[in-house]
Amino acid sequence: MMRARAMRFTTGVVLWLAAAAAATTVGIVAVSAIGTDIFGASAQRPLSESEVDAQLAETTTPATMTTPPSSSAAPTTTPPATSPPETRTTAVHSAGGTVLARCVPGGVEVVGTSPAQGYGVDSADEGVDDHPHVRFRSGDREVEVRLRCVGGEIQPEIRSK
Repeated sequence: MMRARAMRFTTGVVLWLAAAAAATTVGIVAVSAIGTDIFGASAQRPLSESEVDAQLAETTTPATMTTPPSSSAAPTTTPPATSPPETRTTAVHSAGGTVLARCVPGGVEVVGTSPAQGYGVDSADEGVDDHPHVRFRSGDREVEVRLRCVGGEIQPEIRSK
């Protein structure tokens, strides 16, 4: 009886050691496989500083011309491209969440919403509107954010119910 108990204990220890060795081997193989593709080759090796410099030299074009243009025509200048006026996005914070909006021709554009923890977006005006609103709801609590554009600036009105 004593011998059978010792045999079971020894067998348990040997099996535990075998399982630990197998788990360690699997872990080592998994860690060594990081950064290699399915065939074992490195998917992409980091470039050395000299390789980066060589690739940059190949793709860089000179910013100034060292030889005069060969045509006899007078040089032409093109006016700089006019870009649309820059619109600034404004974050309006409330207890129900944050609304990102900007003034655009025709009113206010709601760019995005981010409800606060525990709240969800119940309704939001999409597109350009002259008086859009976003409603955040959490159970029976409601926060409504109304937006207007006055003098190129977002003017929020926040109502809690």
